[in-house]
Amino acid sequence: MNASRIFGKPAAGLALLAGLWLGWAPAAAAGGLSCSIGEVVIDNLKIGHTYSLQTLANLPLAVTNTGDQSVKVMVDALVPGEGDLRRGAEPVPAAAWAFATPASFQLAPQQTERVELNLVIPDDESLLGRKFEVIFWSHTEALPGDMMAYGIKSRIIFSVDRERELPGVVPVGDLSVNLRPARITLDNITVGREYRLGETERTALTVENTSSKPLAMELRLMSPESASAGSDENVGDLLGSAEVNLSPAKFTLAPGEKKQISGTVRFPKRKGIRGKTYMCVVSAAVVDLPVATQIYSRIYASVK
Repeated sequence: MNASRIFGKPAAGLALLAGLWLGWAPAAAAGGLSCSIGEVVIDNLKIGHTYSLQTLANLPLAVTNTGDQSVKVMVDALVPGEGDLRRGAEPVPAAAWAFATPASFQLAPQQTERVELNLVIPDDESLLGRKFEVIFWSHTEALPGDMMAYGIKSRIIFSVDRERELPGVVPVGDLSVNLRPARITLDNITVGREYRLGETERTALTVENTSSKPLAMELRLMSPESASAGSDENVGDLLGSAEVNLSPAKFTLAPGEKKQISGTVRFPKRKGIRGKTYMCVVSAAVVDLPVATQIYSRIYASVK
């Protein structure tokens, strides 16, 4: 892949929040569905083109029926409301800017369906240089007699290049890393005590190479502000209030290899810390690919 021929510009950016959008409920809380995409950020798409995220970035949406009954699932494109907008994006003008293939399907218990997500960008020069957001809503169909239906939202944010596409440029990429879980929560922390990630299955942070080639990885800790994470104003900056460490910070993964990351969180004994919740973002970046890819998880810590 030629680094100067990604989306028509060098090293155009892609970012993914693996799993459900981290500001919402965890995927396991969505009743009978889970999905593989929470938030994707794609830069420098061209006007006048229809993009498949699967072709563009090896990124299908995997929807799994985690319940014990067969369900019909539909994947609808939605125009986000004002409260759903992130990273300075504006809502897509119409839901017709996006569509899923297949848009509906039947899922047996524990079955997974891979869905192709598509973006349609009109050939309109007034769109040049702007950033948009669309939401894909994966949800079950409520059948007669059912008490409720289940749904999960995936947020797609994309920027439109300031220039038209150059002849012969084919946009390609590869999002080939999983970072799980999407959210780690440490409850009832005592100041002065060191807490280790991975002490329970719920707090184990794992990076997986899902590609067919070795990948060089780099982990970084980011404050909510620097990650443009859109954190709740009642949640403080974990990095500014505690000592947080991850190890290793740099490593190479063989194809299919998983690595559990060690980490520690320790709040110093000082006033004003108790009774609050803090958060930071973990970024796992693939450093040897021409398209910049980053996958995010969040660490929440509540101090008793």
